[in-house]
Amino acid sequence: MSKLIMLKAMKTISCKSWMLILSILVCLFSPERSGANVKVNGICYRLYSETNTAMVSGNETLSGDVVIPESIVYDGITYSVNSIDEWAFSYQDDRYNSPGLTSVTIPNSVTSIGILAFARCINLKTVKIGSGLNFIGDEGSPFVGCTSLTSIIVDSDNKTYDSRDNCNAIIETSTNTLVVGCGNTIIPNSVTSIGGSAFSGCTGLTSIEIPNSVTSIGYSAFSGCTGLISIEIPSCVTSIEGSAFCDCTGLTSINIPNSVTEIGSSAFDNTAWYNNQPDGLIYINEVAYKYKGEMPEGTALVLRAGIVSITGYAFSGSKGLSSIEIPNSVTSIGHWAFSGCTGLTSIEIPNSV
Repeated sequence: MSKLIMLKAMKTISCKSWMLILSILVCLFSPERSGANVKVNGICYRLYSETNTAMVSGNETLSGDVVIPESIVYDGITYSVNSIDEWAFSYQDDRYNSPGLTSVTIPNSVTSIGILAFARCINLKTVKIGSGLNFIGDEGSPFVGCTSLTSIIVDSDNKTYDSRDNCNAIIETSTNTLVVGCGNTIIPNSVTSIGGSAFSGCTGLTSIEIPNSVTSIGYSAFSGCTGLISIEIPSCVTSIEGSAFCDCTGLTSINIPNSVTEIGSSAFDNTAWYNNQPDGLIYINEVAYKYKGEMPEGTALVLRAGIVSITGYAFSGSKGLSSIEIPNSVTSIGHWAFSGCTGLTSIEIPNSV
């Protein structure tokens, strides 16, 4: 199973199943099975003798305030701690009745954090990032589901990321992309995009002001922010990627400006706003977003003139669709837009696509 599939499957596997999987992983990579895996002062590492470096690996019982050291000594050899493995601290609060992490300090020596490294550490409140970090796996995914996270600080000497204006977030300096946020984040008006999974699973987020400088909102950026009630998207935003606000069950009010012409699949699915929409084809500005409800057999659709795109999965599973007329204003059709449309006998794609 690829890392991407595992990441997307995360939402569908139960906590008990994850506990079993993690227990197996701990056994597979324990010191008894591999001499390269050791535990020093309660933290597990994978050692690389060729470079005298160490990666923080699976840690099934850590709790409280954790300070990762810049180096460790094992069998008389000093190893520089330079990375945190994928899933290393994930689901701490579901493991072996652990009270979970409350804070973590990442030293200057660490240059990379793997995907889902701290996922669902629900008691984690504070994260301090050292000056050496230059890679965060899959953007914001290492901190997905850290529902109590309220303080994020990046060392001022870091050349790749920053926490400008005391924003309580991690921003990629070169692109002005906010890659990790939390319940206390204030998005600076210098940020131009909100990265994938930046606030995903942040249930403590009840409101957020997106500044006019932002032009795009990434994949799953606010997914699962169940406390979010309303959102006003500024007029500079042109694209909202897939699942951006998916599962924001409390989101009843969404202001989407006319500037938004690109919307990814499931961007607003399972929000109060979407659930309150009447059955039928939902349009968002000049986008055919999704057909809601069961389509009657033999339905012949004529899409609204002037629309520019059809979102991915827009008509997926609509067995009743027999024909559809797409205007020549449409320039893009999303992936799987007509998958499972078993009643559709013919379709004409205009040259504009």
